[in-house]
Amino acid sequence: MTNRTTCRQCGKRLTGYRPQARFCSPAHRAAYQRSTTANKAPRVRFLRGRPRDGAAVSAGYVSIVPDTRFPGMYRLKRTDGTLSDMVNLTRANDALAEARGAL
Repeated sequence: MTNRTTCRQCGKRLTGYRPQARFCSPAHRAAYQRSTTANKAPRVRFLRGRPRDGAAVSAGYVSIVPDTRFPGMYRLKRTDGTLSDMVNLTRANDALAEARGAL
């Protein structure tokens, strides 16, 4: 049984490959993955709050506080007093700047 599909990256016909194959080489698989992930949200997307009805929710962060248990880790304090997930200082600064509209 031959595979009658084409490579998703270059369009080359995939004959002689396994039936589930989607790419003609590992390099094309990696290039395809890089091209499809380029337009994704930034890595601090989990700090934006919980989505409601498919829409992004503004987190409303007010400050950065050090984590009480793990030295060198921080959390963002929300307007309602709750704390975000634990992050390093660089990500906390980025998230706070974005929440304040500086990014």
